[in-house]
Amino acid sequence: MILQARGIRAEWEPAVGHLPVLEIAGVQVLWSAPWRDDPSVQADATLHPVDRLLGGTFTCAPFGRDDVDCGPPHGLAANAPWHRLRAAPGALVACRRLSRGAITARIVLRDDHPVLYQTHLLDLDAPSTFAHHPILAAHGGGTVRSGADHLLTFAAEAPFLPQDTHLSPLVDVPTTAHEDFATLVGGPALGWTAVERHAEGDTILTLRKTRQLPVTNLWFSNGARGSMWALARGLICVEDAICAGAEGFAAALGRSRVGAAGVPTVLRRGRHVIPHALLRLDGCHTVEGVTLAPGCLGVQTARGLLKVPFDESHFA
Repeated sequence: MILQARGIRAEWEPAVGHLPVLEIAGVQVLWSAPWRDDPSVQADATLHPVDRLLGGTFTCAPFGRDDVDCGPPHGLAANAPWHRLRAAPGALVACRRLSRGAITARIVLRDDHPVLYQTHLLDLDAPSTFAHHPILAAHGGGTVRSGADHLLTFAAEAPFLPQDTHLSPLVDVPTTAHEDFATLVGGPALGWTAVERHAEGDTILTLRKTRQLPVTNLWFSNGARGSMWALARGLICVEDAICAGAEGFAAALGRSRVGAAGVPTVLRRGRHVIPHALLRLDGCHTVEGVTLAPGCLGVQTARGLLKVPFDESHFA
């Protein structure tokens, strides 16, 4: 299904709830797996749907490894068909059942807003982790900046970051082969993470309510994994979440390094309404902070203030 408004276009895949395409000002922002069109990969029953149809951005409930309910990686939200409830040229409402409740997604595009607006309503029967999973294509490397308090690193297959330690929330992503994972923790009330894409010459910004999604997982992949994953190049994933980083669902329900940092790692039973936004800024910018104002988002950069058209009521 195609969603579009003036200056922005997206495609939604109902089989798994992914948005494999997001074009802003004619620029493809997200990365989709090239094997989505490979018949041999699509026929491989050993692969989970989230991997066979990996594309763009999607939601995870629970996030990552499900070592509690033994469900697929990233949960049914990322692996099973969604039911479309309502649709318009620039908006979509869809839902599906989860292992621990239900989820409803509202996706909105607005004329002349370089923004993907998403709101997810979760009705949970039991505690769960949750995350957004946008995969950015940054083929010339990039720089990640955030309002987060600090960065936790984890053991990884081919890391470029020091492992199992605390770092500042600033990451320069190289163009050499790597496979790495880290978690940004905490930040201001309106949490933000900015990715300067060097080759693409732009900056991608994600926004979240930190009290709802207190961490941002960063997955970096650039040709260091085997099999079909060798085609995963220039990936920088900015996964705003409530989870235990790379430690899995069981750790999120119990003890984890993220929990020890003083932030929650699961959504409790009940209803949760979670807004999120992803936007594109032309040019590489050293982002230092963001503020909401009537009709716009103020993005403070090292060179001054940028005002971006934005529906401030999205985070009301």
